[in-house]
Amino acid sequence: MKKILTGSARFFRLAVAIAVAFGVVFVATQARAQDGTKLDEPAPAQAPTPARSPAPSTAMKVSILKKAAVSYYILQSHGLKSFQCDVQPNWAQVITDPDQLAAINQVEFSAVIDEQGGVQVAAFLPSGATIDPSLGQMVGGIQQTITGFFQTWNSLVLSSLLPAPTDPDLIFSSDADGYHFGKKSQGTSVDLVVTKNALLTEMKVVTPSETVVLKPGYIATDKGLLLTSTSSDLNNGAQKVDFQLQYQEVDGFEMPVMAAYQVTLPNQVVAIDLSLTDYKIVKQ
Repeated sequence: MKKILTGSARFFRLAVAIAVAFGVVFVATQARAQDGTKLDEPAPAQAPTPARSPAPSTAMKVSILKKAAVSYYILQSHGLKSFQCDVQPNWAQVITDPDQLAAINQVEFSAVIDEQGGVQVAAFLPSGATIDPSLGQMVGGIQQTITGFFQTWNSLVLSSLLPAPTDPDLIFSSDADGYHFGKKSQGTSVDLVVTKNALLTEMKVVTPSETVVLKPGYIATDKGLLLTSTSSDLNNGAQKVDFQLQYQEVDGFEMPVMAAYQVTLPNQVVAIDLSLTDYKIVKQ
């Protein structure tokens, strides 16, 4: 049996995975940018980090994290182990050529999510034939988009991103915007901001090559706070990625059935909806 990451190890690893996922520009935007304009821009210089207040007490840190641990709807806490589903993009939102649209609409995608939150996305034709190489760029772009979505969603709904309060390397402080829980390793830093009521309002990941700021949105359910949206900024506005989510109960679990995706770049905005169907769930 695979060992499941817990506590701060999961927190740090998944947070960095989100940054990597959102560092990839959605390739369907390139299909629209026929003029050859470069879509990704270099990151601007970072503003100095403001000084923070002295760290609150350890007891407060433990109290906030314990409250947060039971405040969110986390699938694995309710007995889900892993799952797979089919994902179908609405290609008509980004492709206008009728022949190209007819060809790409034949391509289907499957996503497999393991108990550690790992994501495997495959593209295939139901007939078993080989996908036309001329569609490779668009197919690859959607694979990256689906992977990026699940890397983010998994860390906030499948399992908890919150760190363990006993981690000696956990950086805990307070500021005007809330309580900060951070971690640093090999040039990469992760910072979570939560309110006094343990509501996660922001996650910031800084790597040597990029800075990602993600802001989640939640609704209250009888099983806890459920993620309904994410708004992410890459490198101070060089790219923005947003998801709006719709859910449906599947085998006793709230699972996403629609993810409305939008990427905003300096010279264009592209939106595409992802439909998620045919779930196969493995319970603990």
